[in-house]
Amino acid sequence: MKYEDFDEEESDSVKKKRNLEKKLKKFKQMHDKHKGEWITLEDAKEYRDRAEKLPYNDRQDIGERRALRIELQERFGLAEGDAINIINGFYLREIVQVYDNIKNLRIPEVSNSGNPYKNPSEISERLESDFD
Repeated sequence: MKYEDFDEEESDSVKKKRNLEKKLKKFKQMHDKHKGEWITLEDAKEYRDRAEKLPYNDRQDIGERRALRIELQERFGLAEGDAINIINGFYLREIVQVYDNIKNLRIPEVSNSGNPYKNPSEISERLESDFD
């Protein structure tokens, strides 16, 4: 085949299809390995609130915070970093969304824009809802 005959558009679609198949296979493996319940935003907020009631220790993973993190990991089958972020109140929606995508074997669409929200009011609404 000559370079002139190479159809770049067809190649891109084949690559995209192959990448989607790989991602779906990975999600399927993660889904099959998952142990415990599937985390919801309400669960994540509950654990964040429980952590806020603990004595301040500069967010170190020791004592009661560590026990809470381990409980979160065992109950929902979360990665350690995800459990720590939830306890510290970071990325709740994003973490829940990742596990929801795995649960439903859904590959999220990738946006080209850095900000998925249309206007500043949508951003403030989301921020306010995260801390209900």
